[in-house]
Amino acid sequence: MHLTDTLLTIVCALIGLAIGLIYGLLPKKNDRMTDSQQRWIPVLSLIGPGLVVVMILLGHDLASWLTIGGMFLGLLLGMIPPLNRAALKVWPWVRPRTDNQGRKRR
Repeated sequence: MHLTDTLLTIVCALIGLAIGLIYGLLPKKNDRMTDSQQRWIPVLSLIGPGLVVVMILLGHDLASWLTIGGMFLGLLLGMIPPLNRAALKVWPWVRPRTDNQGRKRR
């Protein structure tokens, strides 16, 4: 394995971890998401699987598997309650909507 292959594998795994972590930190209900979060969800949904498909087509099987594993690991880490609460204090972008605009009327 060459240095470029190793660096590509590490970068893909870190991108997958970041995407999974963002998904794990975001609110699970759509009405609790801010407008910015709702705009970025489709973009992240294209980047993650798109990166996996590109790595498979280029023949970098290890990078594709580590990207998938990174996304799952990030998702699980983001859903751990103490880590989620700490991240919500540090990164204001992942905080849920606080007003009642997104709630359904009865």
